[in-house]
Amino acid sequence: MLDERHEIIEFGPHIPLKIFIHKLGSVSKHWHSSLELLMVLEGNISITVDGETWQLKDEDVILINSNSIHEIHSENGAVMIAVQIKLSLFNQFQTDLTSIVFDCNSATTPDFKRYANIRFAIASLIQANSYHSDGTDYMNYSLSYYLVSQLLENFKSNASETLQKQQKYMERLTRIINFINEHYAENFSLSDLAAMENLSVPYLSQFFDKYMGVKFIQYYTGIKLEHAVSDLISTKDSIETIAMRNGFTESHAFIRAFKKQYQMLPSAFRKQQAQNPTLTAHANDINYLLLEPSNYLQALTKYLSTNDLSAHSMPSAVHKELVVSDIPVTETLTPLRHTFKTFTSVGRAAELLDRNIQEMLIDLQKNVGFRYIKFHGILSDDMMVVSRIGQELRFTYTLVDQVLDFLLSIQLKPLIQLSFMPKELAENPDKTVCYCPFITSPPADMKEWNFLIEDFTRHLIERYGLDEVKQWPFTVWNEPVTSKKMFGFGDDALFFRFYKHTYDTVKSVCQDIQFGSPSMLYIENLGNADWIYRFVGWCQENNCLPDFMNIHYYADIILPTSGDDFFLNKATASCFPKITDDFSLFIGGVKKIFKTLGLQDKPVYMTEWNFTMSHRNLISDTSFKTCYIMKNLLKNYDRLDSFCYWSLTDLIRENPLPPNQFHGGLGIYTSSGLRKGVFYVFYFANMLGDELIASGDGYFITRKGDSYQIITYHYIHYGDLFAAGELFDITETNRYTAFDTTKSFDISLQLTEVANGNYNVKEYFVNRHHGNAYDIWLEMGAIPLSPKDTDLFRGLCVPGFHQSRLYAEKHALTYTAELKPFEIRFAEISPL
Repeated sequence: MLDERHEIIEFGPHIPLKIFIHKLGSVSKHWHSSLELLMVLEGNISITVDGETWQLKDEDVILINSNSIHEIHSENGAVMIAVQIKLSLFNQFQTDLTSIVFDCNSATTPDFKRYANIRFAIASLIQANSYHSDGTDYMNYSLSYYLVSQLLENFKSNASETLQKQQKYMERLTRIINFINEHYAENFSLSDLAAMENLSVPYLSQFFDKYMGVKFIQYYTGIKLEHAVSDLISTKDSIETIAMRNGFTESHAFIRAFKKQYQMLPSAFRKQQAQNPTLTAHANDINYLLLEPSNYLQALTKYLSTNDLSAHSMPSAVHKELVVSDIPVTETLTPLRHTFKTFTSVGRAAELLDRNIQEMLIDLQKNVGFRYIKFHGILSDDMMVVSRIGQELRFTYTLVDQVLDFLLSIQLKPLIQLSFMPKELAENPDKTVCYCPFITSPPADMKEWNFLIEDFTRHLIERYGLDEVKQWPFTVWNEPVTSKKMFGFGDDALFFRFYKHTYDTVKSVCQDIQFGSPSMLYIENLGNADWIYRFVGWCQENNCLPDFMNIHYYADIILPTSGDDFFLNKATASCFPKITDDFSLFIGGVKKIFKTLGLQDKPVYMTEWNFTMSHRNLISDTSFKTCYIMKNLLKNYDRLDSFCYWSLTDLIRENPLPPNQFHGGLGIYTSSGLRKGVFYVFYFANMLGDELIASGDGYFITRKGDSYQIITYHYIHYGDLFAAGELFDITETNRYTAFDTTKSFDISLQLTEVANGNYNVKEYFVNRHHGNAYDIWLEMGAIPLSPKDTDLFRGLCVPGFHQSRLYAEKHALTYTAELKPFEIRFAEISPL
């Protein structure tokens, strides 16, 4: 069975529906008491219901009646929407719905009009739940009854006698199947079952064959084999032990049955699994460069009514409010370190030779001023460091020096990430990752790698001076916890030795150089904390404990799959946290891990951080992204020693670049150098004072001398549908349907113990009308920009600005702001 499904809408207890999305290869025979309405979104399926088989294609609809035995197969994989309907909960109008059979199958009666309202109801249910609003539960209630009304009106069948007879048999069959599943290891016989049901053996044999479509012995053997296969993969028990545990009388019977089913011996199967573990066994075996949001539900949008059931308009008169009184400004204040300025980032060293990227970095430094920069590939072949003449290795640092000279000229110090493997040193030069490839192979000869690292470290000291280089953090590699398809070696013990060799070599040149852990991607649902514990434990035992910890965070929840080709788009699938404070919980989680390991005094640098790893999630260009970063930065201000946003620009060589510059890239700048809204997160934060007065959901107040700085923001969380990884009706020019944007946010903050008198208030704000390049592009017509247009457009991508006056009396003044959805606002209040 290759079926993966998840519930994309979680209805309240009064809605007798469940909606799932299935991604499948095949689903074996099964049944359930609820009705199940299936709609094919992508691919072709063969479905057998009560012995009859139909072929369904894109957008076909079929209803499976209660207790109908059905199975589904798809050669190339398919995606379906499944709506489970509990008819017994709809009996409010003195109609016994459970006695009704429906004949709803567009493969047999392809009458578009009959099925249009069914498709409309499914699409409307999904649209109504694309975000949370006050009326959603009532909309769900009405739509669920509308769906049942359409089934009754158009698809009711006169087959109640057949249903009653089938119901009787289903009760018996359910008892039998439940008994087999619970007692499979007890090696019972068909005669044992017949005695339990007070039936003759021949009758029960015919009954089972008729309703299950398979001989009893075949079905029973298949159940035992399923459990035995699990034991083969997950345990080291002998073949004999596994056979006996799972109901086989002796090992030879198990081996014969296994070979017939799988065309190989159990021992060969176990060896194959050990050598080629599947994604199911190792959920971290992903290639997140192929991470893309799902758009399977897009086909449903054409069935939506022209009168939208959901309001996706700009804010109406509805407001939410926050009033905070009596915020004293003279009590003991918290000093701020502004650790968000510790690191910025760019994709790779070679990109820093690009004039366009240099100009973006110069602009960022001029307006924010970061201290360090993280990038990959300082030793990769595009930096032309390593060559071999005959048997002699030669090292050339010309391009490296150009990169470092430029960085130092704009007051940026490098994080020296010793990566990736030069071709001349690689054990496997074909092990690559990224569109412009990095070689991520281990070295063929560790001595040659050590030779390079020692020579390179000495070169840096000779060129830039020991005092300067001692200020640079060093590390080796990126995300070794990921699969062998990416940066991992596929052998943790090998990587640990590789780390120690590199650590020892750098320290042998200068013991005072700070050498940290490799960049560690910690995604809780993949269990990567185990890797951190093993790595640190190994370092403690081998005297190479990192001087700082180096972590990454992305909100993606990676969905493990059952094989590389399981998803039709050949991309890794992800969804997102439904809770709003996942980032805060993550930070608390990693701090707890490091405290448990005795590393609580080590600096913790987050050297990559973004909402998603995907370079193609359209949400990344929106004002949501700007507000998301601002909210999480302020709510976790200074909790870590760095918060490094990844990455500087969409002009990054990890994936092919689409022609549209608003393609959902990760950058602070577009590929043409336009500032995106997230630029102003750091611009505003850079204007904060050095003492924290107060903070809470939606606001952050600091002090600088006798002036006060306030950042406010109006964050709106996405709905469950987007959290499930489904874009649905999000398009290139319509990217806000995952959010309830009907409410503005009124904030009132009363500062007390201030000096009486007049104050000037300067406000800068970024929202869907000011400062966010994508939204301004929409207002300009959403037409691709020419180079001349881009230069003009650059001048429009600036914050809104407003000035006003406040008067403080009785040593109190009140600052108010009305924020549009996703707006971030900086205000400075200064005495005149």
